[in-house]
Amino acid sequence: MTEHALAPSAERDASPPKTAVRGLLLQRKCACGAGAGSSGECESCAAGRQQNLQRKSNGASGGQGVPDSVNETLARPGRPLDADTRDFMESRFGSDFAAVRVHDDSAAGASARDVDAHAFTVGQDIVFGDGQYQPHSDSGRHLLAHELAHTVQQQGLQRSGISNLADQGPHYQRLEREADFAADSVMRGQPLASGVLSQGGPRLSRKDGKGKSQDYEVESRYKDLEMSTGHKVTPEKKTTAKVKGKDKELASYDVDFLELHEVKGPVLKEWQSKAKAKALRAIITLQGAKAQEAGLWQMRVSSDELRSRWVNLRGWKMGDALNAAWQKAGGDAEFPKVGGGTCEMDHIIELQVGGDNTQENIQVLDRLDNGMSGSLIKQQVFGLAQAIAQKIEEGGEEPPAQIRMVFADSKMKGTGKCGPCCETGKKLGKPGKDGRADKSTETLIDYPVVAGGSTRVLRVSEKSKTPPIFESGIPENVAGAEILPGLLLMTLRRVGKGKDTINAMIDNRDRTRLPITLPAKGTGVVLDVAEDGGLTLSAAAKKNAGIAFTYDYLSPGVFTKLDLVPGGVAGEGYITPSKVPLLQKIEVAFSPEYFRLKAPLDKDKLKPPFAGVKITEASLAIDLAPKLKPVGTVAFEFGTAKKIAASKVEVSADENGLVLTGVLFVYLPGVDEAKGEIKYQAGEWSGGAHIESGQMAGKIPYVKSGAVDVFLKAGKIDASGKVNLELPGGNEAALEISYAANKWVFQGRGKIKVKSPYLKPIQASLWYDGELFIAKGQAGFAFSGLDGIIDATYENKGGKEKVYGKGDIKIDKGRAKGNIVVELLPNEKIIGKGKLSYEIKKDMVATAGITVDEQQKITFDGELSFPDITLFKRFPEKQEDQPIFSASGSIPIPGASIGPIGLKVKLWGSLGYYYYVGPGVLTGIKATVKFSPFEADPDFSFNLKAKASIPAGGGISGKVGADVVIDLYIAEVGGGLNVEARAGLEGKAELAGEIAYSKDKFSVDASAYIGGSVVLAAALNARVFAEAGVWRFKVRTEKTWKLLGGTFDTGLSLGVRLPLHYDSIDGFRMPKLSDIKPEPAQLNLDPSKMLSNLFGNATKEEHEV
Repeated sequence: MTEHALAPSAERDASPPKTAVRGLLLQRKCACGAGAGSSGECESCAAGRQQNLQRKSNGASGGQGVPDSVNETLARPGRPLDADTRDFMESRFGSDFAAVRVHDDSAAGASARDVDAHAFTVGQDIVFGDGQYQPHSDSGRHLLAHELAHTVQQQGLQRSGISNLADQGPHYQRLEREADFAADSVMRGQPLASGVLSQGGPRLSRKDGKGKSQDYEVESRYKDLEMSTGHKVTPEKKTTAKVKGKDKELASYDVDFLELHEVKGPVLKEWQSKAKAKALRAIITLQGAKAQEAGLWQMRVSSDELRSRWVNLRGWKMGDALNAAWQKAGGDAEFPKVGGGTCEMDHIIELQVGGDNTQENIQVLDRLDNGMSGSLIKQQVFGLAQAIAQKIEEGGEEPPAQIRMVFADSKMKGTGKCGPCCETGKKLGKPGKDGRADKSTETLIDYPVVAGGSTRVLRVSEKSKTPPIFESGIPENVAGAEILPGLLLMTLRRVGKGKDTINAMIDNRDRTRLPITLPAKGTGVVLDVAEDGGLTLSAAAKKNAGIAFTYDYLSPGVFTKLDLVPGGVAGEGYITPSKVPLLQKIEVAFSPEYFRLKAPLDKDKLKPPFAGVKITEASLAIDLAPKLKPVGTVAFEFGTAKKIAASKVEVSADENGLVLTGVLFVYLPGVDEAKGEIKYQAGEWSGGAHIESGQMAGKIPYVKSGAVDVFLKAGKIDASGKVNLELPGGNEAALEISYAANKWVFQGRGKIKVKSPYLKPIQASLWYDGELFIAKGQAGFAFSGLDGIIDATYENKGGKEKVYGKGDIKIDKGRAKGNIVVELLPNEKIIGKGKLSYEIKKDMVATAGITVDEQQKITFDGELSFPDITLFKRFPEKQEDQPIFSASGSIPIPGASIGPIGLKVKLWGSLGYYYYVGPGVLTGIKATVKFSPFEADPDFSFNLKAKASIPAGGGISGKVGADVVIDLYIAEVGGGLNVEARAGLEGKAELAGEIAYSKDKFSVDASAYIGGSVVLAAALNARVFAEAGVWRFKVRTEKTWKLLGGTFDTGLSLGVRLPLHYDSIDGFRMPKLSDIKPEPAQLNLDPSKMLSNLFGNATKEEHEV
C-alpha cells in the first residue's frame, strides 16, 4: 500500500474522540477544549484542518487531483451499516460504528472509478465501487473490515476539503498495513487488540486492485534527518542538556519557522523576538510515533487571574469604572464582554512553545479567534513532531520518548486579525481616579529586566536598597517575577547601574514543572543585572549552585549546576533515593522543557530490589516533571546458582511515588512454573503466588495433598505451606517449604521403606529441591551374619531410585571378633573393610584385615599376624659329654731336651664334646589367607610366612696330662705337663620360608648344623729336672718352658649335623644319637703336632740347681 501526501497534512489532536461526527448527528466538546459545533469541532479547529483520502485502488493510475465526483458523493447522506453487520464488526473492533455511512449507489461507483479504487474512506464515509459492497460474503466482509479500520484511524477528524492523490509514502503504507491486519483478524474471528490502529489524520484510503504501487526513497538516517513537510527540520547541533551518549529519550531538532494564522492577532513581532532569543521551542511527548502531550514549563493560571493581570498592566482595577470604560471603548456594559459574548484572555506566546503567565504576555481575543489560533498551533506542533517520529521509525529506529523543536523564526500571512475583542482592548483608555488600581503611598520607579527576548518592568521603591519583588504585593512585580521560567525573582539588591543583583529561588510551586520541596528559607540563586536590565547567572551560581531540595517521590537531591538558557533556567544535579527500590544515586537535569534523568537507566545502573536478586534487563526512563512519570520495564531473577523466581515489572507512578507491577513467575521444586502477581506501591512490596498440590502431582514423589503460598513481605521473598506425602511402606509424611541460601527447599521427616534387601525402613530427614528427592537417616542393616545400624540415603530423581549407605558394624560372632565399615552401593552391592581377630585354635589367635567384595563374599584380605609359637623346650635338658679320644703311651716332645738327652711324654686322660638344641620358637608369623570367618567350620589351609628360631650349641671338654719319661742315660728325670682343653661351639638353625598349615596342624622339618673351628684355650707350664751325671748336669739341672698363653688353634673343624621335626599335634621329636652325624666323620688329633706347636712357641730357660 502506498501513501499519497496531498499537502502538509493536518494532524489530529493529542486525544481524539472515539466517535466521528457528521452533520447534526452528535454534538461534542472539541479536542482543544472549546465548545463544538454541529461538525463536532469548534470553528477554529475545523477551519484549521485539511483532509486526505484513503482508498482501495482498482489498479488504474490515479490522477494528481481529487475528482469532483468524490466531493459530490461525500455530500450525499449515505446509509448506516445494517444491524447484523454492525454488531459483527463492533464486537471485533471494540469500536462504535454508529456514525459510519456507506455509499454504494451509482454515484459512489463512479467516484470509486475516478480514483481507481474498489472502495475508499474519508472520515466516517466509506464509498464502494460497483458491486463491491457485499457485507455477507467473505471477500466483501474483508473489504468492509479494511475500510472500517480506516474509519477508526480517522476518528475525530473532519474534512474541509480533499487534496491530491500523489503521495503514497511510508505513512500511507503503514496505515494500509494496519487496515489489512485488522481485516485479517476480523475474518479469523479474533478481537482486535487495543492500539493496533494508529490515528494519523483523515485521508482518502483506497483498496488497490491491479495497480502498480509507486516506490519512494525515504531518508532514514537518524542524525542527518532533513525533511520537508512545508518546514525544514534538521537535528539540533547542540543541546542544552549534556547527555552521556546517544539520548534515546529526547531528540532535539531545529525547525526553520512556526506558522501563525492571522487569527492569532497582531503579535508576530513578539513571536519573532522570542524566536530570535532561541526561546521559541516546544517539547512533545510521544508514544511510538503518536503525539501525546506538550510539555509546559509554567502551567496555565486561571482565567480570572489572567484577566486580573491584563487589567493591572493597564493600571485598572476591577469594578464599575472599568466596566464603564470598557463599554466606552466599544464593548458591552460588563467587562470583558463584546457583542454578547465573553472575550478570552490569550497567551500571546503560547505556553506550549515557551510562553509564560506574565501580564505582558496576555492579550484579549474573540473566543473563536482564541480557540482557533491555539488549536492550529497545537496541530502544527503535534504534526511536526509526529512527522519527525515517523521518519525515525521508517528509518528502522525507535522514536524517542520526547521530541524538542526549536523554531528559528515565525511567519504570518498578513499583519494579523484584530477582532472586536482585540479592538476594544486596544481602545481601553487610562484609568481615572475611581478606576485606578490601588497604589502604595511609597514612591515607585520603573525597573526593567530583560530575559528570553522579553522585557518586564518592575515597580520598586525609590528609597529601598533591597526592595522585594515576588512578595511585594505589587501586581507588576508578582507577574514579572516569573520572567525566567523555573525561577522566581525574590529580592533586588541595588548597588549601582550594572552592578545590581537579584536574589532568586527555584520555582517549585505546584503549577510549575519542578515538583520539589525547598528548605523553609529556600536557597538563593544570585542573578546579575546588566546596565540594560539583562539578567544573567552570577559566576558563583554557575560554579556551585549547591541548592538542596527534596523530590517528593524519591527523596533528597542537590542541584549542583545552573545556567540560563533560552526560555528559562537549566541545571544539573542528583537525587539520592531513599527507601525506593531499584534506584541508586541518579543524575538529573532540568531545562525549560523538562526535568528528568540525564540518561536512561539500564540494568547496570540499578540496584537489585531484594537480597539474592539480580537484574537481568532494564530499560527505564523517568520524567520528573510536571509529575513523576517513569516509563520502562525491569526484569529480575531471584536465586544465584539456580533461578527460583523471576519477574518483569512495568514501572509507573501514582500520587505516592514509584509503582512497579508485573507477573511473578515462581519456580518451586516440583512445579514447572507458577504465576502470580508482584507489586510495589506506597513503599511496600506485595503479591505472590498460590500453588495447589495438583500442580505438583507427578513432580514431587509420593505427593498426596497440600498447598504452598509464595509471598513478598518485609523486603524479601518467602514461602509457607506444606505438601503431604504417602511414602512407600504406607507411611505418611509432610514436607514444609522454606527459602534459605537463595533457593527453595521442601523439608520434613518420615519413615520410608526402600527396596534394598539389606536395609530396614529408614527413619529419615526428607528433602526435595525440584529435581532430587532425598531421604537420609539411620536404618537397620543385616548381611551374611553382620547386623547393625548404618547411615542410609534414598534418592529419587525423575522416578529413578537408588539407595546407598555406610556404617561401622561391630563383629562378635563365634571365633570372630572386630569391626567392619560396610558400604551399601547404589547398585545394591555391599563392600566393606575392617579388622578381625580370629581364634584359629586354642592359644592361637590371628588378627588381620577383613573384606567384603562386590560378589558379597566376606574374606580375610591381607596377612594374618600370629604371636610367637614355642615349638619345643631345650634338649637335652642336662649336658652330656661325648668322648673324642683317649690318650696313652709315650710321645717324644719335639725340641724338648736336657742336654743331649731327648724327653718323652706319657700322655694320660681324654678329650670329649657335648651339644644342646632348643628351645625352638616360631617368630614373625604371617599368613596370606582368604576364608570366610563366619562359617561354622572353615577349612584352613595356608602357608605361614615365619622364621623358626632354634638355638643350638656344644663344646669340647676334657683334660690331658703327661709325665716326662727318660729312655736312657738319665738316672732320674722328673716333672710334668698339664694341658687343659676347652672348645666352645655355638650355632643356630634359622628356617625362613613357608611353613605348611592344614587341618589344624603345623609341621616343620629342618636339618640343623652346629659346628665351628676347635680352639684350645691352653695353659702350659712345663717343668723338667734331671739329676747330676747326665751330660753337663753336675748335680741337678732344671729347665722351664713358659708358653705365651692365649688360644691354640688345633687346625681342626668340629661339627655336628642333626635332623629336627616339629608338628603342632605330636610336638618336637628328639633326634636320636644315631641321627647325629659329626663332621668330619673321623676326628684326628696329632698330639705330636699339638705339643710341638705348644713348646715351639714357648720361651725356655735352663739352669743348674
